Parts: sequence; structure tokens; C-alpha cells
Amino acid sequence: MREPNLYVILSHALIGSGFFFLYMHHVRVIFETRTNIRHLNQLERESMLRREDALYYTFYKKLADGPDFWHGYDLLKNVTDIEYPHSVNVLQRFYVLPELVTAYFFHIVRAGFNPSLQPMEFYLEFVWLMGGVTLLVLYLYGTLLSENVFGGIYGVISYLMFHSFAAKIYERPLARENFAFPFIFLQMFYLCICIGRLLHRQKHTSRLFMVCAMSLFTACALLSWQFSNYIFTTQIFIVMSSWNICSMPVGLANAFALDYSLSHLLGNVLAFLISHGNTQLLFTWQLNLALSMFVVTLFRQLRNRFVTNNVQQGDYFSFKFIFLAPLFANSMQGKLVDMLNKSGLLTWQENTYVHYCDMWAYWMLQTKVSFVTNLSACNPLYARVAWSELWQLVKTLIVKPYCMYGVVMLATFFRKWRKSNIITKANQEQRERARNYVLEDFLEEHHVSMSDMSNKQTEQQLQQCFAVLESCDHDYERYKREKAKMQHEQPPERDDFMQDIKRLKAQIHRNSDKQRKEREQACESNAKEPSTSDPSETAGQVKAETETKTDSENKTEVPPTNATEPEPEPETEETLPSKAKEPKEPANGRRRQAASTRRSSVVPTINAQILNLHYMYSFMQMVIFTLIGLTVRKLFFLSFTQGCVIAPTVCSKIWYHRQRNVFWSVSLAVFLLSMFDPGMVNIREEYFPTRYNHPSDDLEGMLEWIKLNTERDAVFAGPVEIIGTVHLTTRRPIVNHAHLEMRQMAERTEHVYSVYSRQQSSDIYNQYTQLKIQYLIISLSECTNEVRDDCDILSMWDDKQPAFRKYPQFCHELLHKNVPSFLKVYTNDKYGIIKMFSQSVQINLKHNKMPEMSM
Repeated sequence: MREPNLYVILSHALIGSGFFFLYMHHVRVIFETRTNIRHLNQLERESMLRREDALYYTFYKKLADGPDFWHGYDLLKNVTDIEYPHSVNVLQRFYVLPELVTAYFFHIVRAGFNPSLQPMEFYLEFVWLMGGVTLLVLYLYGTLLSENVFGGIYGVISYLMFHSFAAKIYERPLARENFAFPFIFLQMFYLCICIGRLLHRQKHTSRLFMVCAMSLFTACALLSWQFSNYIFTTQIFIVMSSWNICSMPVGLANAFALDYSLSHLLGNVLAFLISHGNTQLLFTWQLNLALSMFVVTLFRQLRNRFVTNNVQQGDYFSFKFIFLAPLFANSMQGKLVDMLNKSGLLTWQENTYVHYCDMWAYWMLQTKVSFVTNLSACNPLYARVAWSELWQLVKTLIVKPYCMYGVVMLATFFRKWRKSNIITKANQEQRERARNYVLEDFLEEHHVSMSDMSNKQTEQQLQQCFAVLESCDHDYERYKREKAKMQHEQPPERDDFMQDIKRLKAQIHRNSDKQRKEREQACESNAKEPSTSDPSETAGQVKAETETKTDSENKTEVPPTNATEPEPEPETEETLPSKAKEPKEPANGRRRQAASTRRSSVVPTINAQILNLHYMYSFMQMVIFTLIGLTVRKLFFLSFTQGCVIAPTVCSKIWYHRQRNVFWSVSLAVFLLSMFDPGMVNIREEYFPTRYNHPSDDLEGMLEWIKLNTERDAVFAGPVEIIGTVHLTTRRPIVNHAHLEMRQMAERTEHVYSVYSRQQSSDIYNQYTQLKIQYLIISLSECTNEVRDDCDILSMWDDKQPAFRKYPQFCHELLHKNVPSFLKVYTNDKYGIIKMFSQSVQINLKHNKMPEMSM
């Protein structure tokens, strides 16, 4: 991992900025092509937003429509029209950081630069900007792992070619993941940078800057998306699991683990403070694992400080407690929550983990846990990825590179095999060169000089080497292979010899540590005594100590043997005849050159690079994202985006090492194949979709009717898909919304959806009366009194209430018969509106013609 110079940084910044603006323009044009938003009125624009997207845009409108930002900020602290009649602090309960930032800059831009700026236009531009940040980080991340600019470009092109697998920013611009994932991606990228610098012993910026940067990224992600803490939980688990198998020294590993866990702790605390005390952010699995990692690291650091003789025992200690600590912290966390609840210092009402655990049980085990869980799991956004689409992605990003690599490597293998089988006679010059190479190897291996060649035994051994060379037709490469085979024929003797060398090395290390401690003690004692000697005497003492140190080290050196790396003999014309004509360099110059070569080395070995912690973390994170994405289609963009980062490493020098020609040929071939088929087809489908249809549910007509025929304070309830849109466009209070992971909202939604069950009208009316519902919106497609599949709402109610299966569906009876206390006032092809009446009002108005019935 080279330290980049200024020109490299500027070039990467220029290329990344180009991708940033290109992607912003790309998604902006796709969105305008699909929606034709410039020619829509305000009602049509807002009616495109569904589910929680409409709810969050409502918060943004409160901030943007006010005289200034802080007026809207105060309004969000006390909102009574989204969970009527309860008052809600939106800043504490919802993930509104993107809306706060966008509205703040909206007021600045409109006041100082563009007074006619529209709120939705500015909001969408902010969304496109966050998408550009994702692509910029993708380029830098791919370049970091592949250590080649082409790797970053390859990842970006793969992302654009298969954009339908990414977060569909042009279909749901206001989705929470569009704002949170850039910060998650930035945190992952910066984490890899920090790990890479530690592995390569490079000087890093201050630890304080690392902690602050990662804490900021973590807090921004936590405040933008409720699923962020689950992603960070998997990240901490990966880092903790690979803690004891990394190649970092113990001191560096402990320092990094402390900084990393501290950044997560500070990120959670920062998010808790900004959100005005959101308890969902304070007690999370992420915080549990981060606290466990922090405590275990402190124990490990203290143990290594007091127990320095047995390093393996310290590692075993941390590995033994690394999984027990999260369990202990989790139990203590539960007890702390109970204590704070009983004391009244904390109100713990929302337990989102129960909802998500139930959904995972539904997806993985196909078990029906609760009504709201089944309702959430049947959301089309949570459907599984089709195997045909997944195969198309795997074929392009995985199968094609490996097939091309296999073909090239097979061709290379057969070429070498063919050359090895062809017997060629070496000429006189090649024979002399091969004999010189063998002679040089013999002298270095046996540590003899040309003057020792008069010994008959030495000369006999050399003649045996020449005989082996002659049997190999003076082919030096074949000669080395034959010599390697001959050395492997005597493994026991060599193993015993290597064991002796290891014992000697261990004794040398113990002696050197003992001498180092004695010198440190002597230096400390000398430092306490006042120095009165003159400079000449001090210099003499230093020189004497240096000579003593050198002599003591020389006494503990191991004599050169065949199994170790001995000190090379002086290179003279007698010992190295093949290098007689090479210019000689000073010894210190050669050492400086070798040191600079080692510092500039990027890939020392293939296995070392693959097993590096930052590459291993990225790969393991992609595996976990893949498991999540295969279960939930909405989250598959995590796996796809991380896959675009990992894919360039297949065609990088980590795998091809020194075969640069193979790298470029395979990379370019795969790049061109992916670009034209099916990349261009996918891009054309995005710009000109053949199966894309605008919503034809006539929602705009129903919204217009609500605005004209209902009171401004009329309370509405309905399907979670559109109830937020009703509140956004009509400003009518609602009793339920799409955040079903909130326990109270899950209970309310279950009561609202009781109209689709087979319960009695009196029971349903009592539930609606408790919620103070005045108008109920129903979906006519769910009121057929038939069960088609498991995702029918009637099927969910039959599983929940099997005793009521003999009764007809209530909403089906409501549409075809007159039911007391329920009056149908509006219907279209998709939805219907039911008005609630009390029993006495229903009797008095029974014989009168209601004006709503004429609609």
C-alpha cells in the first residue's frame, strides 16, 4: 500500500468527481423520463410518494414551508396529526436527519440565491447528490482494494451496467437507504484505509481524527436509517472474529481495537443526543458488541502489560472471552433497561428488534409469527430476488472473469508444457552460462570459495552437480527442479535440523531481550546521576557502549548453515564469474537501495495480500450482505454494491501478481463483454422501460374528493401504502402510518385492518371508536371474500382467528349491504371510503339522502 503522492491524489479526485457528476445527471434524467415530473402539478407530484416516503416528505414540508428553519424545527417537536390523538416528537422518534439538513440548506439557498426555488426540486437534487457520493466512494474503494485505477473504473461501470440491482434511487428517491448508505459506505472505506495503513506500518494521521471521522459517519447513518445499526453490528462482529488471526502486532491491534470500538460508542452517543434522546439508538446490538469489544480490549491490554512472557496465553484469553463478553453485556443491557423503566428515567416503548426478529423467522423458517409481521413480509419490496435475475448478475460479475482467467491460464500452462517437452540442444554459449549459474549456486550453498576447489571432496560434489545439469540438457530451470526433488527425498534430517535452528533462534531472542533490559536499567540509573563529564569523555563512553553492544550481539549469532540465510560472501571476480563485468557499488549504497525497494514493495506475496485484514473484512462483509440480500430484495443493493467493489480484485495484481499481460487482457475482455451484453441493454431499459406503468389507481381523484368533501380536522385511517400520501396532500390527521416496527403503530395497524377480517361489526366498530377514526379508506381488491394466496389479508386473519372462518368477510358485506354505523361515501376502481357514525346518528339519518351518496 504505497503512500500516494499529490499527483495521484489529484488524479483520483478528478476521476472520482467525473463519476460523481455523471451519476447525478444519469439518475436525474432517468427519473424525469419515467415520471415527467416537470409537467405535473403539486398534487400529482406528491401523490407519487407512498408509504413512509410520503411521511418523511411531510416533515420536510413543515421545515421548508415555514418562515425560517427553526420555526419548522420547533413544529416537529410536537406533532399531533400523524398518530392522532397522541403527540409525537418527530425528532426523537423518526430518522429525519436528511430532512433537517436539506431544509436548512434550502432556506439558505432560497434566501440568498434563488427565491423561486421549489422545495421538491431542491430535495430531489439532494437525493441525486447522495447517489453521486455513493459512486465516488465506490470508485475509491475499488481502487484501494485492487490497487489499480482500472479496478475502481471497472467497479463503477459494473454498478452502472446493473443499476437495477442497486438501490433504485430513481424509483424511490426518498427511501431512507438512499441517505444512509453513503455514510455507511464511507465508514467502511475509511475503516479499510486505517487497517491497510496499520498492516503496512505506514504513518497514520492522529488517532483522534480517526475516532472523530468514524464516529461522525456512524452517527449520520444511524440518524438516517433504522437498519444502519444492524449493518454496523455485522461489521463489528467481523472485526472481532478476525481480531486474533490478523497479522498486526499486539500493540497495534489493541490500539486499533480501542479506537474502533470507541468510535462506535461515540457515534451512538452522538446520535442519541442529536435525536433528543431516541432510546432506539441507545440500546442496540451494535452498542452491545462495541462495548464488549472495548472491555475485552482493555483486559487484553492490561494482561499483555503485566504478562509479557507468554503471548499466546494472552491471545487465547481474548479469543476465549470474545464471544462471552457480548452475552454478558446483553444481559446487563436488559437489566439496565428494566431498572431505568422502573425508576421513570427512561421510557422504553419501542422494541424494533422484536419486529425484525419475527420477520427473519418468517423469511428463513417460513413461520407465521403475527399479523403485522406477515403484513410487512408480504410487502413487494421485501420479496426475494428472482433466480433468473441473480444468475444474470453472477454470470457477468463472477462467471465471466473466472472463465476468461481460466482460459488464459490454461493457454499459458499448455504453452509452458509444450516448451518443456520439446528437446532442444543448447549451444556452447548457453552451456557455459548454465555451468556458471550452477557453479555460483554451488559456492553460495556450500559456502566455499574458488580457493577451496582443490579439495577432492568439494570437486566431486561439483562434478555431481554438473552431471545433473548435463542430464537436463543444460536447461537451468529443469536443473533447479531436479535439485529440489533431490532435496525433498530426505525430509527427516532436514526437519531435525530446522528444529535445532528454531531452538537457537529462541535462545538468541531471550538473550537479546535480557541484554536490552539490562541496558535500559543501566541507562535509567545513569540518567539519575548528575552528568559532570566533559563532551569528549561522554563521546568516549557512548562509543565504548556501542562497541560492547556490537560484541555481545556478535557472540550470540548463529553460525551460518544450509537451512538458514547466511551472510553472503564478498562478490569478487573469483567467486562470481558470471557477474565479473557488473559494476560494483558500496555496501551501504546497496543496503539503502534494498531498503527503499522493500518500502516501495506493494505486494510481497499473493497469500499475504489476500489474507490482509482489510481485504478479508471487505470480502466477509459482502458474504453477509449477500445472505441478507437473498432473503430481502430491498436489501440486495448492499450485496450488489459491495460486490462491485470486490469484483475488480478478481482482475487485479493480487491474483495475477507479476503476470501483468494476463491482468490487462482478461480485465479488458471482461470489461467489454459486460459493457455491451447485457450492460447497454439494462441502461436502455432504464431510460425507456417497456414494462413501466404509472400508478393507475386513481389516487389523485380520491385525494381531491377528500379535500373538497371532508372537514379539515377529519381523522383518517387506511392501508399503510397510501395513508401517508393522504396526510401529505390533504393535511388531514391520521391514526396509522407505515412504520410497523414501532410496537404501538403495529397494534394500531392491526386494529385498522380488522375491517378485512370476519369479525362482527360491533367489535370492529368498538376498535375504531377507541382510535377516534372518522373516515376509513379500504382497498377493494382485498374485499373479495376469497383467499388466493398467503399474502391475502383475509388469509392472515384466518390464520390468526381460525374460529371465525365460518363467517363472511366484513368489508365484503360492507360494500354490498347496509351495515349500521358504517356508511360508504366514495368508491373508485381501487379504493373506497367509509364514514363512521354512532348508532343514534345512524337512526336519525336513516331515511335522509346523504349528499355523499350522490358522488
